[in-house]
Amino acid sequence: MLALTNGLLCIAALAFPFSVAASNVVLGLALAVGLLSGIWWQGAKACWSDFRILSITFSAYFVLLLLGVLWSQDFAWGIHILGRHWFWLLLPILCFSLKDEKWCRYFLIALSTGLTLNLLYCVLQSFGYVHVTTDGSSADNATGHIGHIGFGTVYGTWAAWLLYMGWQTQGKVSWVYWIVASWAYLMVFSAQGRSGYVVATVLACAVLVKCFVGHAHLKKNLLVTAAVLLLFTTLLAVGPAKERLQGTWMLVSGQQQDAEGFWQKNAVAAASSRIEMWQTTLDIYMDNPVFGVGTGGLPSAVAMIKEEGRSASPFTFTHPHNQYLLALVRWGPTGLLLMLVLFFVWAREGWRLDWRASPTAPLVFLPALALVIHGLSSSSLEEHFSAILAVLLLGTGLSGNRDHNKQGGEK
Repeated sequence: MLALTNGLLCIAALAFPFSVAASNVVLGLALAVGLLSGIWWQGAKACWSDFRILSITFSAYFVLLLLGVLWSQDFAWGIHILGRHWFWLLLPILCFSLKDEKWCRYFLIALSTGLTLNLLYCVLQSFGYVHVTTDGSSADNATGHIGHIGFGTVYGTWAAWLLYMGWQTQGKVSWVYWIVASWAYLMVFSAQGRSGYVVATVLACAVLVKCFVGHAHLKKNLLVTAAVLLLFTTLLAVGPAKERLQGTWMLVSGQQQDAEGFWQKNAVAAASSRIEMWQTTLDIYMDNPVFGVGTGGLPSAVAMIKEEGRSASPFTFTHPHNQYLLALVRWGPTGLLLMLVLFFVWAREGWRLDWRASPTAPLVFLPALALVIHGLSSSSLEEHFSAILAVLLLGTGLSGNRDHNKQGGEK
């Protein structure tokens, strides 16, 4: 049953960038097999034993998510939100199943193959050879079936790990990692999602800091750092990202009337819309300052405040494109604090691992930091592509560092 579970995980990793339905079905089968065979329970015990504080904070967050349904105005929507978090149940299975280095390697190869093929698919899309109906994905915003909201987070996280892997290997193999990482960065900065630009940049800087401090080869450190900085500067200066960032800055500085061209005006409109949603969400929170509106209460609360004529947003929304405001309005200060603690514990767990001892060690830290940043403009913990990738990478990272974590704890 362990081989079957691992096989399903590899298939899901390969299909992940291309199909929500296919990846959900295969991951659901892996979860079912894991539960019925006892793998899930063994993985849960392993997580509890080796990553106790992280397990407690994750459990506390999801218990609050569950309890929050009880005081939601819309109970059915609360159940729907619970369902959108189902893939986090895969963590114990990943942690236990991928402890085998062979299967861990197969899984990472499958995931990287799928993500690389999707880059090729996005190139074909940009030249008009394939047509995608996904919202936020088009020939001039080529993000495949992922869409521009999650594209930068997915590929910024993966590219940061490739950057690290190139640092850890020698010879021609390291150049393969760096070339693919550069390709991923090029596609990220060619897409519309500005959150992705920040995720890609900050995660790359985190990898540079970690590797620069712990790596003995000063010449290699300086060359790679200079190359990464040159690549990012070039992409920001001459690529499509320049217009989009200029549009956002115009709104922030009160010069939105000077926006020119489609992408500058699009950036102004998108940022304005989100600010209006944030204002409405804060107004709803002020009406429910202690416990919030519950896990499923936001859409009905938005509809109610619109009827009263107090909404800054012209339309009804189900989340405010901000994970922190979402936690605050759902569960009050307690929920926001618990989520911040979860992010801190998760990131700390990954940062303190010895990245030189295991190629999977960065896979704990990188998705945590990515979701922290992406959460400023999205519901990152429940967004399909960003959150599922975080689960897959975190589970892989935990599985490969259980022994290292024990050794670190003994020291």
